Amino acid sequence: MCFSPEASFAVGGALLPAGAYCLRTAAKKNPRHLPLAFLPIALGAQQIAEGFVWRGLQADDPVQTRTASLAFLFFALAFWPFWWPFVAAILDTRPRFKRTWIALAIACSGWFWILFYPLLVGPDSLLSTEIVHHSIRYAYPDLAVYQYVPRPILRVLYLIAAVLPMALGSAEFGRLPGLMLLASVVVAAVSFDYAFVSVWCFFAAVLSSYLCVLFYRMPAATESPREHRS
Repeated sequence: MCFSPEASFAVGGALLPAGAYCLRTAAKKNPRHLPLAFLPIALGAQQIAEGFVWRGLQADDPVQTRTASLAFLFFALAFWPFWWPFVAAILDTRPRFKRTWIALAIACSGWFWILFYPLLVGPDSLLSTEIVHHSIRYAYPDLAVYQYVPRPILRVLYLIAAVLPMALGSAEFGRLPGLMLLASVVVAAVSFDYAFVSVWCFFAAVLSSYLCVLFYRMPAATESPREHRS
């Protein structure tokens, strides 16, 4: 999230009750959707973590800044690229697509090891966190993976993991969130390249409010139409 600690805490605090509503509604209507309903909770926790990043930077507290930055980056670098195909694998009832999402989720678990784990166990100097143009920039240019794979390619792979399951997954997953997420990615990449991870996650947090509408309108499992298998 960008702009200020107050904004981060406000968005994070608003997402937690939204997530509680989604979880409660999913448990009543269709428990298979519980992983999707967990989305606002995870995004809320991520935004609150960035609120503490802001506080650490403002107080010139390197320990708090690093700890909160790692909490934020766990979601941004490791959790989300795995979570989207994982949720799609649970929701999609089409065997061919389900196998595809399972394989993609397994492959995307590698993001933890190539991006986040080195920051977690490496020297503090590997991660730089600073305020740039009223947003937070997380810089880690010396990661070993960048010696072998250019960052633009990694970003494209990351976006595929995030957007493809939503755009092509089960109809129950919802096409509109995938298209909105893709639009937010383009805006963040073009307009806010200096703080892409932070700003894009803010857009994603705002978009998650759509899930409240999705679960409100969702019929109970016994009323759901049977999906076509392919």
